[in-house]
Amino acid sequence: MNGLSRLESREYQNVIVNRIKELASKNNSVVLELDCGMGKRVLSYRLVTEVFGDKKIVFFLQTHSSLQETVYYLTNEYGGVNGLNVIKSGLDKNYRKYLLENNRVILTLPTVFLNTIRAFPELAGMFEIAIINEVDEIIRRFTHRNVLCVPWNRLIPSLTNAMFIGMSGTLRDDHLVLDESQLQLRKELSTIREFIPNSALITIEEFIDTDLRDYIKYSEVHILPVKDSRTAEIILKLTALIDKTKEEIMHTVREFSPQDFQKLQQNFFQQLPFLPIETELVEKFNRLLLLRKYVYSMPANTYRNYLMRYGFEKNELQELPPISGKEIIVIKMAKKHNKTAVLCSFLSTVNSLTKQLEKENIRTFQVTGKIKNKNTIINNFKESQEQSALILSPVGERDIDIPQTDLLIVYDLVNSPKTVYQKMKRSRGGKVALLFYENTPERGKVKQVVSEIAVRYPWSLIFTNNNESARKI
Repeated sequence: MNGLSRLESREYQNVIVNRIKELASKNNSVVLELDCGMGKRVLSYRLVTEVFGDKKIVFFLQTHSSLQETVYYLTNEYGGVNGLNVIKSGLDKNYRKYLLENNRVILTLPTVFLNTIRAFPELAGMFEIAIINEVDEIIRRFTHRNVLCVPWNRLIPSLTNAMFIGMSGTLRDDHLVLDESQLQLRKELSTIREFIPNSALITIEEFIDTDLRDYIKYSEVHILPVKDSRTAEIILKLTALIDKTKEEIMHTVREFSPQDFQKLQQNFFQQLPFLPIETELVEKFNRLLLLRKYVYSMPANTYRNYLMRYGFEKNELQELPPISGKEIIVIKMAKKHNKTAVLCSFLSTVNSLTKQLEKENIRTFQVTGKIKNKNTIINNFKESQEQSALILSPVGERDIDIPQTDLLIVYDLVNSPKTVYQKMKRSRGGKVALLFYENTPERGKVKQVVSEIAVRYPWSLIFTNNNESARKI
């Protein structure tokens, strides 16, 4: 058991390891729910050295950064793994074949592995264990037919001799599937277990009564209304146009297809893409929704341009503030904290906040999908001795842990409770602020998402009321 003496013994991890051993003895695959900060890297090390120390293993990571970090931890932090190697894109296919044949544990990306076994199909049958990190990523969130993402629809059936271990931070979301007869809202967990053959489930509830709570770092969530009357006025105008267009769509469907109208009444947004409706009307509706998203999420000087293109008059936009209310509150909060992280939906917001914070003499680090030295920048933020802010786009924030952050700000919310929860846990505890424009529909959006999060993930969040949040942050 290489390096196990270095690892802290935790009861809940021992429970998981013993449960996986038990299931493996019965030839069951495993789907494991292990939330943020509960030690997936440690468990991965124990799987490849302790549980399956004599098995030939392929370990799939979903991104390059996750692959690099996992290799680093397994080889440097926990004592190393005998017979471990990595296959990456760019390597000669014959060299990849050599690595697969002559190493016990292979870490790789799914596409790279599939391309290799396409050239050498006989290699797929060599692997006895297949570990999938972030197993929820194998499912399409919205699909007409193919439920599994590429390349998993081909990769999983090819590993005919492998027992699967699928790990994910959370497995409590839904996804939409349109089959031959109807649109279905399906639980992602049910779909995962359908496509991972002979799989058993281990959820957090199975080990919540162990020493788990001794290691959970609670996040103190503050839901903060942002006062910005001019921005709110624009949002309400867009909302009125959205409601009007929705009524036009409903009227059109009711006139030509009463049966489809009933479906639309039951769930407008899920059914809309599949109903025979005038294309221009649907495009108008989607464009308005996107415009409102821009106003929720972008700096004022950016969304003003989009509004003018749509048809807003200049005089309607003249009194828009040069800096949006959300930007003002981010700057105010960042000045009160030593290290702040801000999660944004758009690059324009990342760039605008960076400029505004630098004007306040706050050292700013920017991480987006365009940044190649992501890990270096994040480490520089973590090690900075100055008052600092880390500004991240959705692509930039993937696969990162930033526990050094004093305050994490979610600038704008998406509709997926799981995605928002994962955002809030990036700081692995501490203070989190969710922003919304007061007196706008964004308030209802936040309320709905937060309510679902509180029900699905009750073990590591503490919600505060607005008055208390205003005083504390």
